[in-house]
Amino acid sequence: MKLAFPGLLWVALPAPAQHSMAISGEAIWACLWYSVCSSLMLILNKLAVTYIPLPSFVTFVQLASCSAFIWCLPYINGTVVDKIEWVKVKPYLIYVASFSAGIYTNMKALETSNVDTVIVFRCCTPLVVSFLDFLFLGREFPNLRSIAALVALLVGAFNYVTSDSAFMLDGLSAYFWVSIYFCLLCFSMAYGKQVTDAVPMNTMWGPALYSNFLSIPPTILFGLMGNEQAKFAVMPWNLYALFMLLLSCVMGIGISYTGWAARKLVSATTYTLVGVMNKMATVTINVLIWDQHASMQGLFWLVLCIVAGTFYQQAPMRAVPAAAAEAALPK
Repeated sequence: MKLAFPGLLWVALPAPAQHSMAISGEAIWACLWYSVCSSLMLILNKLAVTYIPLPSFVTFVQLASCSAFIWCLPYINGTVVDKIEWVKVKPYLIYVASFSAGIYTNMKALETSNVDTVIVFRCCTPLVVSFLDFLFLGREFPNLRSIAALVALLVGAFNYVTSDSAFMLDGLSAYFWVSIYFCLLCFSMAYGKQVTDAVPMNTMWGPALYSNFLSIPPTILFGLMGNEQAKFAVMPWNLYALFMLLLSCVMGIGISYTGWAARKLVSATTYTLVGVMNKMATVTINVLIWDQHASMQGLFWLVLCIVAGTFYQQAPMRAVPAAAAEAALPK
């Protein structure tokens, strides 16, 4: 079978399954746990960068602590953890580049925008990912109901940003980092699904280890580029800031495992939508905690975005002719 993203992956993908993507009970539980971790992680990241305005440093600690935890698992409970092997590293290099850049731009977006703004941009990602599913990952074109739902997402997003206080004060410049984050997220959602299906791992701790450990070098580079070492030297520390950093590390471990488990069990677009549909809890917590949240009008459009996303119907896999399917089998 041809590579979904020609030239980007060094291993051949298996032929797509010819049955409908029924959501199993295992997939539902994985998505639920991922939703919980995702919502809490966004809040904890916001708190962490509020009290420790060093996004690369915060990310580095999260990545390093998750990697260390996974490496300790065999000694804790006997879990088999995949070793770092070059044949598996190669397919992850491009994903890791987009993943680490996505984490950094997400942190920068949380510094320059409010949480609601980051969420609404993420609400728009299913539209792009559904087209990537169609173009590269073997799925049918979205049906009319799904297109209508995704267009409603865009309408809600447009009305939200025009009512956002950051837009009124800073115009388009307030959305620089979050726009870059949006593009990286769309790519990583589709490419991450491809890597998960193509690279065999013993457990989902394998992808979690590879994505976290291999993201450490670029994260350090981003920190040096932002001159965070100088800021770190004069950074005032307190127990509350360290506690928020610790909590974000714990949640980072949870989202690493549950995220890869859910991605393995569902399509790229479904996985993206799961991340969108759980954001209402995040918005509610945000309204209760921060003054820097959207107006009631803005929150109305944000709710519209999230509700519209729930009406999306997953597109089935495209039928592959028998001759093509036979040719795709290993020889």
